[in-house]
Amino acid sequence: MSEKQQLRQQVKQLKQAISSEQRVALSQNICSAIEKLPGFETVSRILLYHALTDEVDTGLMLSRWSKKKQLYLPIVNGDNLIVSPYDPRFLKQGAFGIWEPGNTRETDPGSIDWIIVPGVAFDKKLNRLGRGKGYYDKLLVQTSATKIGICYELQLFDEIPAEPHDIKMDFIITENNIIHRKDELWH
Repeated sequence: MSEKQQLRQQVKQLKQAISSEQRVALSQNICSAIEKLPGFETVSRILLYHALTDEVDTGLMLSRWSKKKQLYLPIVNGDNLIVSPYDPRFLKQGAFGIWEPGNTRETDPGSIDWIIVPGVAFDKKLNRLGRGKGYYDKLLVQTSATKIGICYELQLFDEIPAEPHDIKMDFIITENNIIHRKDELWH
């Protein structure tokens, strides 16, 4: 088993200890931290994701921000992600049981201002470890949007395995910390 696979297994076990009540509270803290970032009030186009049960819950973000921001969700399309406008009335379960837009109106990823990025693990050097399919890796190279990785504190490590081609985050936000591109620990 590779180092990345071992880390994915380790994090999976750690996340099993989080109750659904804790998940809601931790996710609310993360949402509030994002809302305090410089530029949040003026940014208009945000790509989110509809969370799986073991990920930071983005439901609060979707509901709170949908009246003030243009929100987008990814759609799994073969080996890639396409970006489509979010409309809570038109969602369908897509690949891997993830809720995604029912329409396939594609939006240019280059037009997105901020991307909220899920991950299995992150490190303090702003590296991200995904689930291993490379969907976000392919998407992130198509945009200069601010990349905001979100995770629970238990998913944040000093260092994780990273490749030279991996795209670093601009921010990583947990319930306790904000790590910025300039390697500053804010909280």
